[in-house]
Amino acid sequence: MFKNVYNKRGVEPKNIESKFDIDELFFSTTDLKGIILSGNDVFVRVSKFSKEEIIGKPHNIIRHPNMPRAVFKALWDTIKQGKPFVGYVVNMAKDGSYYWVLASIYPMFDKEGNIKKYLSIRIKPSSDIFKIIPNLYQDILTYEQREGMDAALEYMLNKIKELGYENYEEFSKKAFLEEMRSRELQLDEKLTVCGNIEKSQDKRNEEIADRLCSLQTIFLRLNRYYTSIYNKVSIFLDMNKELSEKSRFVYQLAEEIRLLSLNASIESYKIKKEGVSFSTLSQEMRKNAEYSEKQILKLTELINETNKDIEETSFNILSCKMQIDMIVYFLKEMLQKLIYESISEKEEQEVNENISDLFELLKFYSEKLSKNVYDSKSKLRNIYYNIKDLNVLINRLDFIHINGLIESAHSGNDGGSFTIIFSQMLKLVEAAKNQIINLETHITTASEENLHIDITAGIIDERLIKLEKKYEDLFS
Repeated sequence: MFKNVYNKRGVEPKNIESKFDIDELFFSTTDLKGIILSGNDVFVRVSKFSKEEIIGKPHNIIRHPNMPRAVFKALWDTIKQGKPFVGYVVNMAKDGSYYWVLASIYPMFDKEGNIKKYLSIRIKPSSDIFKIIPNLYQDILTYEQREGMDAALEYMLNKIKELGYENYEEFSKKAFLEEMRSRELQLDEKLTVCGNIEKSQDKRNEEIADRLCSLQTIFLRLNRYYTSIYNKVSIFLDMNKELSEKSRFVYQLAEEIRLLSLNASIESYKIKKEGVSFSTLSQEMRKNAEYSEKQILKLTELINETNKDIEETSFNILSCKMQIDMIVYFLKEMLQKLIYESISEKEEQEVNENISDLFELLKFYSEKLSKNVYDSKSKLRNIYYNIKDLNVLINRLDFIHINGLIESAHSGNDGGSFTIIFSQMLKLVEAAKNQIINLETHITTASEENLHIDITAGIIDERLIKLEKKYEDLFS
């Protein structure tokens, strides 16, 4: 699987996996240069370094030589802009063994909006998408060694397009969704460990554990709300696909209406006295076509804007779910540790800082999610009203079509061309009505689901504010 090459540490890669379970999550924080500030016990265990060996070192201490540099260039280019990055990474442990992760790297900001640090959460990849990654990365690496990193980055983006994705962002969001789905399907319900800590002989441990247990209980309750929202992700993404398809249809509809009205105008000049009636009808068609085109372009623009909102909403839902899972897991990890060993004041401070960082990140993305659904609510309402207006225009076309067929019948052979035009219009009107009804149904469903998330997100925001006030010494 891996070439016999060495990294900067002089350690030979081994075709042995440094294993961790599907329910285990790990995180690390780094400064702006990628120096590791902190991390949880799973991170330390899987990397096979001691905590002293890894804290204060560049994150590339665990870089695997078979990892394309082009991926890291894409990563840094993204997070330096203040945007989150999601991608597959193969790392190398201290002894040369490897481990794959899906890493989500989030910039964290100070009060002035400047990036102050990065927080990365990693899960074990297990989806069908992941199956193609090792060979894809090997292909990219081979190209990179021959052509250089910048060329390899472009090569990687082209490979992603060949897989059917418009860009890396689309691919990463799909991978994020599929990995979260795959993980959720494999997870078993885990009991809390709060009850066990009461048997500890260390009084200070008990006090720390009581605090962590209280936090764990609150976050477990919050997790139910996040899970409720997370269960809507598939609905939103399917709805996004439907809206994109309907957007293409209504855009094409404007062009077809315009062409039909143009053909009707041309034909009205070819015939004599009957042309007066057809000219009036063609003018009505042209006028209606102009109104329809404006309405359709407006509707298309609204749909495209809403699609972007839905994409961001879906990403933020996935991020919130991963972040709350990370918090719950970290608290459980620390509670289990307290059963068997005492922690120093310095370690306690580090635990508190980690909880504070994870909470800050969760609150940030929860607020983003609330804004997403609030913005979407207005846009979905506007789409609904625009569909109603478009339906009126389609009904006018239907009326013109009926009058056109009557005039064509009265005109005998002279109206033959118009009969064809108005027959085409009939097909167009029928197709338009079906699509509009379908689109209206999707928008209604979208609005209902958006409302559900809006209400749930509001409850979450209230709970997070209360939690922040209750533990202001921790989260201040």
